[in-house]
Amino acid sequence: MSPEPSPRLNPPEPLSGVPETPAVELAPAIPWLSVNETNRLLRQQGLAKAMAQAFVIDELLQQVPLSEAEEQPLIKAFLKAQEVESDGAMAEWLETKRLSFEDLRVLATREARLLQWRQRRYGEAAENRFLERKLALDQVIYSMLRVGEQGLAEELHQRLKQGEADFAELAPFSQGAEQHSGGRIGPLPLTAAHEQLASRLRISRPGQLWEPFLAGDVWVVLRLEQQLPAQLNEVMRSKMMDELFQGWLQERVALLLRGEPLPPLPYLPPLEAESASPPPA
Repeated sequence: MSPEPSPRLNPPEPLSGVPETPAVELAPAIPWLSVNETNRLLRQQGLAKAMAQAFVIDELLQQVPLSEAEEQPLIKAFLKAQEVESDGAMAEWLETKRLSFEDLRVLATREARLLQWRQRRYGEAAENRFLERKLALDQVIYSMLRVGEQGLAEELHQRLKQGEADFAELAPFSQGAEQHSGGRIGPLPLTAAHEQLASRLRISRPGQLWEPFLAGDVWVVLRLEQQLPAQLNEVMRSKMMDELFQGWLQERVALLLRGEPLPPLPYLPPLEAESASPPPA
C-alpha cells in the first residue's frame, strides 16, 4: 500500500525522500515541513546557530515582562514604523503578515526588553569592563610616512624637523594609503597600529617627531598629533554592556550546539527605580 500523500498545498517532492506528515509551520496554521526535514535544513543550510540564538533570546524575553503601560507606547511606535496607524489597519496588517497580537507584542517590545536585561545584568559590570579594555579603546591621530630606504626616511625626517616641509607635502613619497590623506592616520585605536608604531605612540607627547625606525620591511617617520582617551559616557557604557552580553550569549549558544544542558539564567537585580520604590503597605 502506497503512503498517504503529504497534506501540503501543492506539495513539492518530499525533501527527506521519505514522506512524513508536516508539523513545522512556515506560515501560521499551515504545516509545511516535517521534523526530519526541518532538522536537515538546520544542519545543511547552516541555520542551527541562528535557531539556538533565537531560543536563548526567547528565554531572556520571558525573564523581562513589561507592564501594559510600558508595552503600549512601544507597540504604537512599532506599528507607526510599519505605517499602521489605526485599529482597523492593525487588524488588516496582522492578517496580511499572518501574525497574532501576541506575535506583535513580542516583536514591538523585543529590543526594549533586551536592553533592560543587559542593563540589569551588566550595568554594574560595565565600568570594570571599560577599565580592562581602556588601552584598546583609547584612540590616537598620527602622521606617518613609509618608505623602502633608510636614507630617504632620514632625509624626509630632517626636512620635517627643520620645518622645510610638512607631512602633507611629503605624503606622495609614502608607500601606504596615507599618501592620499596628507600622511594623517586616525582616529584609530592604538591596538590597530603596527606593534612598532603602537609602542611609540603610547609614550609619545602630541607633536613628538620620532627618528626613522624599521617596522616590518619599511622605514617609518612618525609623529603623534592627538591623543583621544576613551571616556565612560553613556555610549561607551552601552558598548561595554553589549560586549559582556554578546560574550555570554555566544557561550550559551555554544552549549546548545554541543547538546549540553543549560545552566539556569542569571539572576537579574531590580531596576534602580524598582529598588528605590517603598514596599507595599
